[in-house]
Amino acid sequence: MFRPAGYSVVDYGHMIECEPRMGIYAEAMRAAITPGCTVIDLGAGFGVFALLACKYGAGHVIAIEPDPSIEQLMPMAKANGFADRITVVRDISTNYTPETKADVIVSDCRGSISLYQHHVATLADARARLLAPGGTLLPMRDTLRIALAQWVSNRRSTIRPWLTNNFGLDLSVGYRFAVNEERKAYLRPEDLMSAAAELAVIDFRTITDPNLDATVELVAERGGAVDGLLIWFDAEIAEGLTYSNAPGEPELVYGQMFLALDNAPRLAAGDRVTVRLRGILQGDDYLWTWDWQVLDAAGTPRGPSVRQSTFLSHMFSPKALARASDLNTPALNSQMMIDRDCLALVGDGRTLDEIARTLQERHPEHLPTHQAALDHAALCLGRYNRG
Repeated sequence: MFRPAGYSVVDYGHMIECEPRMGIYAEAMRAAITPGCTVIDLGAGFGVFALLACKYGAGHVIAIEPDPSIEQLMPMAKANGFADRITVVRDISTNYTPETKADVIVSDCRGSISLYQHHVATLADARARLLAPGGTLLPMRDTLRIALAQWVSNRRSTIRPWLTNNFGLDLSVGYRFAVNEERKAYLRPEDLMSAAAELAVIDFRTITDPNLDATVELVAERGGAVDGLLIWFDAEIAEGLTYSNAPGEPELVYGQMFLALDNAPRLAAGDRVTVRLRGILQGDDYLWTWDWQVLDAAGTPRGPSVRQSTFLSHMFSPKALARASDLNTPALNSQMMIDRDCLALVGDGRTLDEIARTLQERHPEHLPTHQAALDHAALCLGRYNRG
């Protein structure tokens, strides 16, 4: 279910150079791959795992990736002498049906935490349809952890210019959006204000539900303003082969996930913060909601419960929300009519040029030139063709 990632070649280079991530994955693959076995590289990107699988003795490697970056794999495979053992599938994995199931599936499609886009659902599908009985899934499991944290520079950017600025303007409407935005962080151990609590264990060998609903209690170990919640993962790629994006570990490409607390509550040592964190996959992204309340050391609430959500960080027009309502009656507009005609013309051996000429004849006011019609048809049909 992976969608085009949009990473640059520099991004992929950082992933390949990211240690200890790459070294741990390589060691796990070396141990799991047997001579002549079949390996699937899921969400392959440039296909570096596919190349390593060949190097370690795989007989056949299927690299699955919808992003155009996968087009660079075969030239690299030829350069390394592996071209006869690699098959490229430029598509999402749920559209792929294998001739034979894989002995090993390897992937790393996390974001700042393991719950990222369709990562869980895709691995569950791959485990059920693409992996041979007794096969190996890499990674094996992740443990999510959470702690209270200070991030002073983020506090400043959340407050300024919304609650205070150099021009004496009331921009406070913008604060709601800023304080509910999910952010990527690279914090250090000294930035943590509590011990870490276990949020969830994501066992990729068994998980089916992509959503998260967990409640934890975090105890302040020192006094001061708490800017938010820091979340990270400890990854176990195979038995005994682990790495983490926790504070204090080598900085990895993922970063950490940071969720701000409204008004950065000031705590005393021993104060507690109860947190209920929910992550619901909606479309291609997660909607995060965090309900929290501060209690003193005796357990007495120090204020009301606060609810925050990444939903509140998005700007929606009333018209856009109305169009998404189940009570909305959509009206056919010119864009819909052109696209409808474009799709209806596909088939019966028509070329893109022929489709464009027909579109121009039918909609000259919107497609005044053949090139405009050709561009429109290519973009319209490109939404349905990933190859």
